[in-house]
Amino acid sequence: MTNQVNPFILTDGKKPTCMEMLQLILDGEATPEQQAYFKVHMDKCAPCFKSYDLDNTIKELLKTRCCGDSVPAGLIEQIKNQISQSAS
Repeated sequence: MTNQVNPFILTDGKKPTCMEMLQLILDGEATPEQQAYFKVHMDKCAPCFKSYDLDNTIKELLKTRCCGDSVPAGLIEQIKNQISQSAS
């Protein structure tokens, strides 16, 4: 990630949070440059790695259990909230 320009930075110069980058990746909306940048970032950022792994696992599980239908809006967030409350 050294000397690599962050392709997630918006035209107004605003740098997105890790979670904003993660959502673009998981939603399939990231460009190839953003995907490559995030992979390097995730290798160095433990919270991103953990979040990516958890979010991706939940998303894939829901996709297979919902008979291929898209996951209802907000369901992933509800599940994540319940997991974090149970872990506390």
